[in-house]
Amino acid sequence: MESLKRLTDLRGPQSRIGRLLSFSFEAYLHMLTNRIMVFLSLVFGAFIFVYLLVPGLGMPLKVLAAAVWVLWTPQFFEAMKGLALAWSRGMAFGHLNSEFARLYRKRYHKRSGAYTLFPFVVLAIWAAGFVVMLARWFP
Repeated sequence: MESLKRLTDLRGPQSRIGRLLSFSFEAYLHMLTNRIMVFLSLVFGAFIFVYLLVPGLGMPLKVLAAAVWVLWTPQFFEAMKGLALAWSRGMAFGHLNSEFARLYRKRYHKRSGAYTLFPFVVLAIWAAGFVVMLARWFP
């Protein structure tokens, strides 16, 4: 069954994330940052442990925290888009047939404007938090 699945997936094997680039840049960015974060989160956790034992390592910890924050941003943004998609029942960021979308709006009186805006507002708050962390955190 696995060999049949591998034959029918024209994008290539799951282990090669570069295959996503021609289909979806967002999916590629998501997988790339996810793979980097696996390694970086282990390093970050170990560094926090060392920081608790050895004083004076605050600035490298801040740099690592900033790197984790930046790499986490695409994951966070995609999660917010997913929430907006679920809350709007596919109206925001969905690829619905225009006739179906019109009938859905007519029946449920749902507009996607606020839902479409939601991830970007949350992303702006997330970016403001990053700036505050950089400016106000003195380890």
